[in-house]
Amino acid sequence: MEQIGHVALRIQVNPGASADRLLEALKTLARGKRLRVESRKVGEYKTENALVSYSQLWLEVSYMAAAGRANAQEAEQRLEPASRRLSIMNENLQKFLSSSIHERQNRLTISGLNASLTESGNIPHHIRQRRFIRRYIVQVFHLRATSIAALGAGGINGPQLRQEEGSRSLLERRLEKIAVRTLYALNLQMGEVTIHAGEDGRFTVEHVSAMPDFGGIDQAELAAKAIISLLVELNHSTAQANGPKKLLGMDPEFLLFNRATGKVIPASRYLEIAGEAGCDSLRYRGERRFPLAELRPQPGGEPREVLVHLLRAFRIAYRAIDDKALQWQAGGMPQRGFPLGGHVHFSGIPLTFELLQVLDNYLALPVAVLEDRRGYKRRPRYGFLGDFRLQKHGGFEYRTLPSFLISPLVTKGVVAIAALIAGHWELLQRRPLQNERMYTAFYQGEQLQLRRGLAELYNDLSALAVYPKYESYIAPFMEATMSGRTWDETQDIRKVWKLENHS
Repeated sequence: MEQIGHVALRIQVNPGASADRLLEALKTLARGKRLRVESRKVGEYKTENALVSYSQLWLEVSYMAAAGRANAQEAEQRLEPASRRLSIMNENLQKFLSSSIHERQNRLTISGLNASLTESGNIPHHIRQRRFIRRYIVQVFHLRATSIAALGAGGINGPQLRQEEGSRSLLERRLEKIAVRTLYALNLQMGEVTIHAGEDGRFTVEHVSAMPDFGGIDQAELAAKAIISLLVELNHSTAQANGPKKLLGMDPEFLLFNRATGKVIPASRYLEIAGEAGCDSLRYRGERRFPLAELRPQPGGEPREVLVHLLRAFRIAYRAIDDKALQWQAGGMPQRGFPLGGHVHFSGIPLTFELLQVLDNYLALPVAVLEDRRGYKRRPRYGFLGDFRLQKHGGFEYRTLPSFLISPLVTKGVVAIAALIAGHWELLQRRPLQNERMYTAFYQGEQLQLRRGLAELYNDLSALAVYPKYESYIAPFMEATMSGRTWDETQDIRKVWKLENHS
């Protein structure tokens, strides 16, 4: 039998006129292509008017990369069962619909989002008192805005804003980021977010709907195009066994600290902005400065290769920073007002909602257990769950982690677990951070609570067939997280990396 990469999307939507428009738009776009669009109704019941209604509606779209004269049904029958994968989206819709406004508000506040939610999306009284209010509706499917529109007087939609990602303004990009982050925090992959921008430049989430209001076919068509685009991307990735090589990269940061004066020394005194060892910007007291040192090693296909490249970047920095009296500090926030990040780069693997959740649960949660107690204070402004950025050259960076340069043990564990996730994320199904207690513990730095979820996560990782290949990196990291120890962000990382021996 022919092995064909095959992924089907099954999306739970809220029944109603908008769902009907989306279904029609999907069917229109599917004509003449190897796409099949179906709807499945669950929980049918009769209303007072004797009309048949239903509590759940699932839309299923499948794409088959089969060639020849066989029709789609025949092609699907030839697929090896092992090659099929069903991606279920918005499966937590019913939980969201049953939640209260207070529960949603609390979740967004914990996540670091400014929110003042109302039941219907009407402007809250304290906001209505302001003289100048700009309001926007952002429709989202799977980590991307499909439609951004201004709301005029009386709630009438104003002009549609640009849809091309490359041409979007700063305002549009900020609106998209807030809307995507809002839905991610509420565990929704599709929805609509109403946001207002105040005179002070602050953005506030007013209302969240689990189903976009597709008032016209244009908005439904944009969402349908996004659905099909994701489907094609996932199938393209699955079908190409010899496709683009999966690569890991990173750009972790560290600080230069003068213990004698108690001051952070700008890395820009010693390092250029670009390069394998460079400096990064940070807004400090309203000014853009370049206090952070950043290592940008070449990516690699295996953890060992990535670490070899990291050591080379370390040595470049060591030679450039000639004041050896300065301390090099890493972690989450070794000095107040200077949050540090450890961004992990992925290429050759599609960015998905599920992949972000796996990274949050199997990587960010264990790292949070090891953090210096001071480090969690960078959250939720920095290091929030599901933080990502698409890269212009392709791929994406996962931005939730603190600077893991704190020690080789932590760095090796991070890189090796990231490699496991990149290759086998679909097998890692546990989501302890969906539990409200665990979710809150992550943002408030309650490490004892977080540690309770580690054993099952590690059982999943060690059960992977490829785990023995990375065990020498991951096992010591696991042991450290289970021990109750935390790292010390005041230490000089040059010592643990033994840079003085390789100058």
